[in-house]
Order: sequence, then C-alpha cells, then structure tokens
Amino acid sequence: MKPYKSPIVVSALIASVATISSAATEGEYSSRWELMAQAYASVEKTLGNGSDTNAKLATLNTKMARFKVQCNLLAKIERATCLDDLTRLTTMATTAANPDDETRNQLFPTNIPNFVSPEMKKIMVNWTPFWLAPGWEGFPDSGDYGAWQTLHDEVIDPATRAGEALLDSLNVTTEEREIGGVRTVVVNPSENRHPGKVLIHVHGGAFYANTPETTFDRTAPLSNLMGIDIVSVDYKLMPSPGWDILDQRDQVISVFDALIGEGGGYAPEDVGVYGCSAGGGLVAMATNEMSHRGGPIPAAAVTQSPQTDFTLDSDSNWTLRYDDPRTQVDLLIQSVWPMLGITEEKALDPRYSPALDDYSGREMPPTMVQVGTKETQMSDGIRYYDVVRRGGHVTQLDAHDAMQHCFHGHWGTPEAEVAVSRVAEWFGAHLYKE
Repeated sequence: MKPYKSPIVVSALIASVATISSAATEGEYSSRWELMAQAYASVEKTLGNGSDTNAKLATLNTKMARFKVQCNLLAKIERATCLDDLTRLTTMATTAANPDDETRNQLFPTNIPNFVSPEMKKIMVNWTPFWLAPGWEGFPDSGDYGAWQTLHDEVIDPATRAGEALLDSLNVTTEEREIGGVRTVVVNPSENRHPGKVLIHVHGGAFYANTPETTFDRTAPLSNLMGIDIVSVDYKLMPSPGWDILDQRDQVISVFDALIGEGGGYAPEDVGVYGCSAGGGLVAMATNEMSHRGGPIPAAAVTQSPQTDFTLDSDSNWTLRYDDPRTQVDLLIQSVWPMLGITEEKALDPRYSPALDDYSGREMPPTMVQVGTKETQMSDGIRYYDVVRRGGHVTQLDAHDAMQHCFHGHWGTPEAEVAVSRVAEWFGAHLYKE
C-alpha cells in the first residue's frame, strides 16, 4: 500500500500561488496568452528536472506564485481569466509532479473532496473520460449512420454483462415486452410489493447510445428497493434517417398511453416516470408535451442530470466546461448536436428545450430534479426546476455536492444509495401511500 498523501498538501501548493505580494509595478508580459505560454514551458521544464517530488513541488510553488504576480499586472480585462488559467495549470502540474498520489485522477485532475466516500473516490480517481480513452479517434461525421452504430455497439456487450451481474446480485429478473408499439424491458423485483403501480424508465446516452440492457444499474436497484416493476423504454436511437428527438419523446408517451389505456392495467396515478441525462431530458420533454395536450399525466416524475436547454446557455455549461469528467461541451457543439440535427431554431423551441417553456396555467406531475455539482448539466436541472416551480407546481431540487453526471448509476457507493433512496421516497410520496 502506498503511503497516503493528504490533499491538504496539494491545496497548500495551489493556495500559495497567492502568497507573494504584487510588489512589482511593471509587468513582463503583454497578454495572458504570452504569460501562459511561458508558464506552460516553465512547468514542462520543472517536471522534467530530476525525480524528487518535494523539490518539484517547491519549484512549482515558487514559479506559479511569480506568474500570479504577473497576471495581476495585466490589463483588468485579462486578470481574472489569467488567474483561472494559472490555477488550472497549477492543479495539472501538481498532479503530474506526484504520479504516486492515490487521491487524484492522473488523466483528469479534478478536485475530489475529503468527504467523498472511499468507494466513490476510487471510481473518480480511476475514471477515464471517453475522449481520453486509448484508441478514441473522435466522433464520426454527423450523417455517417453506420459509424455511429459501430460506436454504439462497441460498448453494448461489456455494459450488458455488468448489468446482468447486477440483476443476479439483487435477485431481479427481466422480460422483454412490446408496449404501445415500442420495445421495452420490464424489470421485476423478487417481491413486488406494489403490483398495481409501475415506473417508466428512460435511459440516457446522449440520444444515440445505450439500451435498457446497458442501464440496469439505473433500474435494478430502484426496482429492488421499492419492490416495483420498472418498464425501461428502448426508444429508437439517433442518428437515423427521417428520425428526430421528438420521435424519441413520442415513444416514451406511447408507452405511458398504452400502460393507462385499455388493457394496460394502470391508471395515470399508478405510473411514475424517470431518467438520467438524455433520458432526463426526454422525461422533461414528454411530461411537458403531455401537459400541453391536456390529457392524463403521470403521478410523479424524476429528471436526473437532465438536458433541458440545447442552446447551452446554462451557466455550468461554461463554468464547468473543462471540469466535468463525463461531458465535454466542445464535443457536444462540434459533433453531437449536428448528429442530432439540432439547429438554432430547434434549440430555441421549448419542445426540445423544456427549460425555455412557461409552465403556468396547466397541469404538471410533481417533479424531482436530481443533479451533481460536478456536471455541466447542473444548471440545466436547476433552471428546469425553477421554471416548473414558478409555474405553480410541486417540485424538489436534489443536489449532491462533488458528484458527477448520473452518479447514482455507480451502485455500491454510499452516494448512489442515497440518491436512489431519495428517488424512491419521491415516488413513494406521490405514487403510493402506505
């Protein structure tokens, strides 16, 4: 076992960037670009000098403090950004100088607070962002349907095997059913304590990836905990000729309509709906459409880490743009949005971006919004919660500090157990009463 290195040491190094007084009155650099270029070169030279970690950290401490002084001597408009750039560089350099530090992710040096559980910390330290994975060559061209299918197929088998192992460990079974003309996988707990109730699950995957079988980590634990059947929707994935995200939304609605229709066996007040990421966005789109049409709506909804504004105007899309280990905003703009056919007109359309709609004067299901503070979709969730609440509806914002996108899927961690239990409590309060 390697000796534990306190993150306080790293924090002290970063904080010490602020310890040298700005005594100088004349800056050495004409712009932050020039300064940061020199700072990167200086870090590279320091990291390549010898193998003594403590010596490297001490040198980095001195050099970064001096660069901070120079940041403060730049034009006012550049100072704050320069200091942010320097703090990021310091974090990266500190991690690179100490490759034996078991408390930090060497590929993606994001902050991991001390309060995070050992189980979740292990996941975060060893997490590889998909865009940094060995062999990843970027997303296919937007219209290359075959290449997108291949990309999707590469992750199906391992994710499915992991899901099947989880089913076995929780003693949960599944059955494939067509409901409302849509393929679904029904997850059955070993003891169904609420045979007259059901949940609809909408999986995530940026609208182009995953299946009910690859996301059993999002259904089996909740089914087991609540003792309830969960219908996981296998909606048709993007890209597909003549297909649109709203068609995916309508498949979710078709499943709901079939469950409450003739032969379905459920009343609207017997049905809840939930999903994460793209699934959370589709839940928001579907409940919004149900509300607009004025017909039956589910008894309750949960949107987890939802995509609710395709304009990317939400604040955390920018403040966390390079700090989210699971979502890369640049890749969304460059590759995913074009593949999905998202135009400026669609992005501004509340049918696609439900955070942009007005929810007053109509019915909406009681809605929980669950987010982590380390994800770019955090603000999408907060804004959606706000507009639904301002419309006069029952809502709850459930935020989890330091947690990444769809963290509740890491079953076996205390953080995931807390998140899933809160979803169970929400549905328990609105879907059935003991």
